[in-house]
Parts: sequence; structure tokens; C-alpha cells
Amino acid sequence: MQIDLSGRTALVTGSTQGIGAAVAVALARAGARVGVNGRDERRVAESIASLAVQAPGAELVPVAADVSGDEGAARVAELLPQVDILVNNLGVFGAADPLEITDAEWRRYFEVNVLAAVRLTRLYLPGMTERGWGRIQYVASDSAVAIPAEMIHYGMSKTALLAVSRGFAKKAAGTGVTVNSVIAGPTHTAGVEDFVYELVDRDLP
Repeated sequence: MQIDLSGRTALVTGSTQGIGAAVAVALARAGARVGVNGRDERRVAESIASLAVQAPGAELVPVAADVSGDEGAARVAELLPQVDILVNNLGVFGAADPLEITDAEWRRYFEVNVLAAVRLTRLYLPGMTERGWGRIQYVASDSAVAIPAEMIHYGMSKTALLAVSRGFAKKAAGTGVTVNSVIAGPTHTAGVEDFVYELVDRDLP
């Protein structure tokens, strides 16, 4: 199935690698103008060079900003004032003893994995509803429903995304804008490779 997204602008958060990069390529191949997001300008530039090879002729916009904070979200709004497709992919993950996760770490997971998506949804949903068309996607995880013992803080954030997406979907009902979440399973990315090696090394005697 080939979807024509010509004339649409998309933003994929955390799209310099992994799932986000793959989504950015797919949207670009469908004809969308795609904002490639990451915190580091050099990393974003390198990613765009790589993605351009996979999607020749695509319009890829560098969006170097940390969207987990207010300043980063404001920067995104400057670079991409209008977005038709928002893919909230940004997320952090890692293993930790449940009883040793600090308050600061709980807050970091919520800020990055949940509040960043909420903030961008608040930013772009009004424009989508005014234009009568839009797509907002949250990348959740099977950890949202099967909480890993070593990743409770991560699982919590992904469960929260399910609630957030359902709530905003009700807000957008009847406007021409759809809001959904995808529950992704284990995916072979560079980040997951590092995570698995970390678990193996930790469990070795």
C-alpha cells in the first residue's frame, strides 16, 4: 500500500536513529516533508545525510532541539510552525533496581517519555483541528502492559502514553484529526543492542 503524503509536513521526535529514523524514511518516501529531530545539531545533520540516501529527493528538515523541555519545544515551533503529522517517538530506557530508582530518575522518565509528547500535542493539535486534518501518533511499548521488573519506570511512562493518547483522541473526535498509539515489541536497534549487552554484563558473575 502506497500512501501519498505530498504537501504534508511531519515531525518525528527522536528520529536520528532506531525506530524514529525508520519512521522518518517511510514518511519521506510517501512524499511528506519531514522534520528530523535530535538534541545535537551535528548528529541531526549526519542522520539527515544518511536518511537522504534511503529516500532520494526527500525534503528533510533539521530540527535540533531537546523537546523534553519548554525551550526545546519553543525551538521546534520556530523551525516547524505547522505540522500535519506528529510522531511522538522520543524515549529513554534502561534497567534499574526498582528500589534504587531515585525521584529525579522517575521525573526524567516522565519528562522525556510522556510530557514531551503532551507538550508537542498541545502545540500542534489546535492547528490540525483548524485545518480539518492531522495525525498524531504515540510510540508506546508492550512494557506498558507487561511491566518489566527491571524497568518499572520505563513501563510506567509507556502506560501513561496509552492514557494520554486515548484522552487526546477523545478531544480530537470529529475534527478530522486522529490520535493513536502503537504498542511496539522488542525491536532490533543500536540502542537495544547496547541495552542487552548491559544486562548480560550485569548478570555475569
